[in-house]
Amino acid sequence: MKVISIISAVAMTVFSTPLWANVTPLSSSQCQAMIGKGVMSTKAPVQCDRLRNVTFKHYTFNGKTATGKLVVLDAVAPHVERIFDELYQQGFPIAQAKPIEYYAGNDVKSMDANNTSAFNYRPIAGKSSLSLHAYGVAIDINPLQNPFVEFTSWGTATFKPLKGHEYSNRMLQRLGKEDRKGFAEEVINIFAQNGFIYWGGYWDTPIDFQHFQTSRDMAYLMTAMPTKDASKFFTNYVDWVQSCQNNYGSKQMNKFKDYTSYLQTELKTTTSLNRLYKANPNVVINAINKTLQASRTHCFQ
Repeated sequence: MKVISIISAVAMTVFSTPLWANVTPLSSSQCQAMIGKGVMSTKAPVQCDRLRNVTFKHYTFNGKTATGKLVVLDAVAPHVERIFDELYQQGFPIAQAKPIEYYAGNDVKSMDANNTSAFNYRPIAGKSSLSLHAYGVAIDINPLQNPFVEFTSWGTATFKPLKGHEYSNRMLQRLGKEDRKGFAEEVINIFAQNGFIYWGGYWDTPIDFQHFQTSRDMAYLMTAMPTKDASKFFTNYVDWVQSCQNNYGSKQMNKFKDYTSYLQTELKTTTSLNRLYKANPNVVINAINKTLQASRTHCFQ
């Protein structure tokens, strides 16, 4: 057995103090603007008091430095802060990043503008159930370079944004052509090490190259919890991912058992943590507050 809390504390030291990004609450005027643009509603699963601005520096595709802003759930905000600090350190380009109210909550217009975004009270494209963007736990990055691709039953592909078809070949280096950049494949590990291990590029259909998220059960759980408990849960989650990778490598991530699975094992239950929390919150909180322990069998299937 290896005690995660000790190892992960060392692993997190490098990024314990953000270099360029910062986290701030939403102002009342910003919240009202979001409501006015249809981005926020009283029916949304998370309200403005649980959302945070993450403001950060980034490089554009022409090499200039710009400032971007994302709106995310409070519990994940410090880790989103680290993600974009690391992207800036690595010189990863982002076309632009504006809160979705600049596009009146219209995801298509935001994608057409190659806009990186996060919170948006909207359903999943083509469905009635809410997107994880409505919980502030999903991020879309460089939609042009990382398009949303749907397939018909007869195999026709549809790209959003439309010009995204120019990036259907996912190779960064191609014989006789200029190198390409800004692809999500370059930053999968950065997102994963900060708690966003679920990438839309892993899906069969649709394939959402731009999209990183937490699990749905995590979204339900964290929005049901008070901020303090949700933050503790997500920090533990990030520690879990980093410790498993640091101790056992990242090549087995296709067989990774995330922190929610670990907690279910510890609690000897197959019930989702969200449902368990609603039935008996103290049981879940006590499990979260225990020292984490990891082994290869804990980390991987």
